Order: sequence, then C-alpha cells, then structure tokens
Amino acid sequence: MRMLGGSIGIAILETQLSQNTQIVHSHLIEHLRPDNQLAQAPYLTAPFSLTDPSGIAAPNHEVTLQAAMVAYNDDFALMLCVIHACLPLLLLVRGPRRQPLPAAADD
Repeated sequence: MRMLGGSIGIAILETQLSQNTQIVHSHLIEHLRPDNQLAQAPYLTAPFSLTDPSGIAAPNHEVTLQAAMVAYNDDFALMLCVIHACLPLLLLVRGPRRQPLPAAADD
C-alpha cells in the first residue's frame, strides 16, 4: 500500500507540476510584448531583446525558469494541504500493546 500510495502521489504531483508550469508560463509570457513599455531598452538589457530571434530565446528561458519555480511552490502548497488534512488521522494510530513484565522471583 505504501508503494502504491507513493506512486500515485508522485504521478499526481508530476502532473500538477507540468500543468502549472505551462499555465504560469502562458500568463507570464503574455505580458512580454514589444509594445509593453517595461520590455523596452532601458528596462530590458542584453542579452534580452524582443526584436531579433536570438534575443527572444533568453527571455523565454527566464520565463520558463520562473514558471517552474511557481509550479514547484504550488506543488509544495498542495502537499502541505494534504498533510494538514491527514494530521487528524494520527489520533487513530495506537502504539503496540505492552506485555506485562513477569514478576521477579524473590530468592
């Protein structure tokens, strides 16, 4: 059961990570346009450029890294919520029953 639960958990987190990375990347990249004033020369310096093809790859790589970081943060938040939801189940766990010690024979 532990192996199955771990495999399912890893599969869910990996799916969430890839989906969140793509979603956040699309939200971040939509603001990176040549008509955006913050994407112009004084703010966006070399090697970043929105006018030539080689300069577009650098901002895209940076946005991908930031999207992955946000997706990892979301995954850890999901794990935190699952752990907090499972904490009350610890009250149902009992320790092993202790056997009474045999009485010591007096000599």
